[in-house]
Amino acid sequence: MLRINMEKHIYLCRHGQTEWNRDKRLQGQLDSPLTEKGRAQAAELAAKAGNWDIDLVVSSHLGRAKDTAAICATSLGQSHKVYEGFCERNFGEWQGKETSGLAAYQAFKEHRYTRPDLMPDNGGESANMVTERFMTTFHALVNSETASRILIVSHGDAMACIARSFGEGRTIDNCGGMLLGWQNGKLHWQQWID
Repeated sequence: MLRINMEKHIYLCRHGQTEWNRDKRLQGQLDSPLTEKGRAQAAELAAKAGNWDIDLVVSSHLGRAKDTAAICATSLGQSHKVYEGFCERNFGEWQGKETSGLAAYQAFKEHRYTRPDLMPDNGGESANMVTERFMTTFHALVNSETASRILIVSHGDAMACIARSFGEGRTIDNCGGMLLGWQNGKLHWQQWID
């Protein structure tokens, strides 16, 4: 029997640096591989997570998150599961393009969190849509897993949507993140992880 109301500690962290992060190309739900620096960041995250008593590693289905999570899971001696709902925000037709050449993206970027209903031009998700997807996935995770200390490897903009829903905001560096708590069916903010 699952202990749904048991408190859970959720370490929500971003994947390591990718080629497109390095090249300032908007990934969204497209993918590019981790760089050597990204793999080193994942190893550093795994070492840090060694102090968190993690009993489950989870990631989105995108390769950069799965690869970061696999490095962590191997180092921690834990299993790794994939939950597709923890993927990055869909940026529509902007995905795969260099951000410097996207004037509409630059305008969107200024308001994407202050106007959570704002959607990217030519398709994609609003912050509200991302937050709703994440909350649905958090519920699915805690209702199906007995683990109480969970490392989730996800994506920067999607994580920023979650942080903003708690009134917290800042740029989330590769392999940076936040600690969230889950108790009595509710997610609550605890702190940033540096």
